Amino acid sequence: MQILCPTCNTKYRISSDKIPQGKKAAATCKKCGRRIIIEPSIGQDQICISQAEPVSISTTPSPVAPTPSINDESGEFTFITEDNAFQGYAGFWKRFAAAMIDGFSLMIGGFIIGGFIGLIYGLATGTSQGSDILGNVVGIALGWLYFAIMESSSKQGTLGKMALGIKVTDLSGNAISFGKATGRHFSKIISMIILSIGYLLAAFTPKKQGMHDMMAGCLVVNSR
Repeated sequence: MQILCPTCNTKYRISSDKIPQGKKAAATCKKCGRRIIIEPSIGQDQICISQAEPVSISTTPSPVAPTPSINDESGEFTFITEDNAFQGYAGFWKRFAAAMIDGFSLMIGGFIIGGFIGLIYGLATGTSQGSDILGNVVGIALGWLYFAIMESSSKQGTLGKMALGIKVTDLSGNAISFGKATGRHFSKIISMIILSIGYLLAAFTPKKQGMHDMMAGCLVVNSR
């Protein structure tokens, strides 16, 4: 079986018994790093579609297209179950509902953690002076760690996103790092201060990206 990466035109020759039978499978191109989806129904001479940016590819090669290189399958070429295949971008209202769940979760968590820290602060200093500033700092830190840790985890999403069946990925459909999740979180400040237009962009852009998603190079996609 031959598999063609639609991004860099690298062609792989892979034994059919290495691919999960009767299922949609995915793999990562070893040359360009993009994800390839393998459709079981296409047949032996299939052309595979990139997970993050689906495109239509003609089986007739363009006269100006470079001749694809052919690589034999090796142990580095790992197939992923169909559960990880691209299932569409998460819509605005689904993301909005997830944000409401996250807001409620942070409110409860902030009340508990903030109250505990406030109690310790009062006992240590004998005064409540400065507690407002401390509360703001704790709130900012809690929100940052909640989103950055959970979105860069193996779950790729917060409690709200997991409840709604969506996750955060990079532009290639892979999990994001803690640093990228941090950048995405603080980019929300820009989305919010322009009358929340940055958030509303998720309803109109082709890949359902808000401004903070574009700035951080992220996508929010359906996980089920």
